[in-house]
Amino acid sequence: MKYTRVLLFFFFCCYVFLGAGCSVLAPQKDFSKFYTFCAYDSSEKIPDPSGARPVIINLTVGEIPSYADCPYVVTMSNHGQLILSGIARWAEPLQDACTRALTHKLSEFMGDHVTVIPSTYTRGNTFFCDFLLSIGISDFICNEPEKKVVLDCTWSLFNLASRRQVLIRRHIKLTPYDGSNYEDIIAAMELALCGLAWDIAEKIGQICPGAAFVEQGGIGKSQADGS
Repeated sequence: MKYTRVLLFFFFCCYVFLGAGCSVLAPQKDFSKFYTFCAYDSSEKIPDPSGARPVIINLTVGEIPSYADCPYVVTMSNHGQLILSGIARWAEPLQDACTRALTHKLSEFMGDHVTVIPSTYTRGNTFFCDFLLSIGISDFICNEPEKKVVLDCTWSLFNLASRRQVLIRRHIKLTPYDGSNYEDIIAAMELALCGLAWDIAEKIGQICPGAAFVEQGGIGKSQADGS
């Protein structure tokens, strides 16, 4: 009888442990939300009636901050403390998202005779390109206490024909935003990239023949500046 009780107690313990294990090992609901920047459709380019070859600009985003090179959206709190979101994630690497957004926006802001191609398409084969546009991002983060997105980067334009650098600029902007959710933060980051594209297109249009800067895409300068 004593042996039977011990055996029953043993089976009961196994049942309890197995039940607890199943509840722990059971698939948990994933509350993650995935974000990226909108893939703006560039305005339809009107073919040049003269048949002139378009100016081809190869775009590369060479670097991003190390803290941003992760699947999760990172923000900054008080005293420069970084916050890694538990649910807000990037749907693609942030470097790729920035490259794609800048490519589309530059295509909107440049003239009809300009083609912007991301480096992921050319894969180093730039023999058919006229310029190499390189962008290095040193800071790109949302400062939550100040309700601003910080974008600090350096960009340069290299003439592939003459083998010389024709432009180098530093771009630092603070883009304010309203709200407290990640949708507002991502929208502000996207607007910051739009302001960068505006600045680049304007500078290139001033020095490169055929690469005229045009105001289009339904956004004014005040919007591009984040004001």
